[in-house]
Amino acid sequence: MRRFYICLAAVIAASGCSGEDPAAQIPTEGVVALSEQFTGEFDLIDKDGRAVRDEDFEGKVMLVYFGFTNCPDVCPGDINVMSAALNELQEQSSEVAPIFISVDPERDTPEALGDYFAFDERLHPLTGDVSAVKAARDAFKVYAQKQPLPDSALEYTVDHTRYFIITDRAGQPQFAALGGVTPLELAALLRRNIEG
Repeated sequence: MRRFYICLAAVIAASGCSGEDPAAQIPTEGVVALSEQFTGEFDLIDKDGRAVRDEDFEGKVMLVYFGFTNCPDVCPGDINVMSAALNELQEQSSEVAPIFISVDPERDTPEALGDYFAFDERLHPLTGDVSAVKAARDAFKVYAQKQPLPDSALEYTVDHTRYFIITDRAGQPQFAALGGVTPLELAALLRRNIEG
């Protein structure tokens, strides 16, 4: 079974001003720096069927998450964390491009993504054909594999890597935060790249 690759496992040290709420500090566990082997390239389509490439977000810090809309529990929680982190950033949220890339392109059509993400127009859900989505996964070193569900109407689920990837303003992936971070922690990580 393939495993996702974290090439440079350097934990980010916590930082913050004296007197700052400890919950808002950058997490010290579950965050790794990424090597240049993570290219962050993608050529996909959005919920309106328009072509979208990584270059379209240059100048912003990208927050990238891979998941799928039929995910029963983990993805919805992580998507809510993304949305809540943007709320924490307040006016700085305009400096972030929050991107969801489907690992289930056969079911996650543009229409399906549009319905699923109607709750927050700030999020950019992306999909594409199977080869385009695989190329995006490879660019971020994301593992995804269908798993049959013989007794379910869904027929299959998708096991996949669970982390938030944060890029610099040129689109180069810088850090990955494992799923489970809080909105405050994710906002602190994003703020570091926004202000850096």
